[in-house]
Amino acid sequence: MKSFEQATKSTLAKYEATPLVMRWEEAIAFGEGIKADSYWIRDSKDLVNIVWLNSDGIRDITLDTLSSESMFNFVPLKSILTIEVRQQENIAKQLLKVEGSYVVHVIVTGTGGDVWWVAENEESRRRLNSFLTSVLGSYSQIIR
Repeated sequence: MKSFEQATKSTLAKYEATPLVMRWEEAIAFGEGIKADSYWIRDSKDLVNIVWLNSDGIRDITLDTLSSESMFNFVPLKSILTIEVRQQENIAKQLLKVEGSYVVHVIVTGTGGDVWWVAENEESRRRLNSFLTSVLGSYSQIIR
């Protein structure tokens, strides 16, 4: 498995001329920034998502390649209300208009938006599930 820095550098190089690079710069500009205890990356024809966990919380940058919309979300673990996991063939197409049958929905408190992670195939689902296990482990430590 590639290190977070290697995997991110490789992914960002493909999207050099997109707003994803600006979202990356925003995401690493504070706190633990580039440090990752765990990460998950989706790089597919319809969505690029780089998500990582560190002691600050979860950083999530996204590029919808079809609309060119880009996003950066920062989620402190203490702001997570609950985490929902859905698995059904093509469920993500119904919910989010992207390919995928495994969806993680992170519901946060306050007025900020929720976070969605979608695995596009079985390998991505395995990696996302591993990342989710890390998030849940860290989350369970702060809610005790």
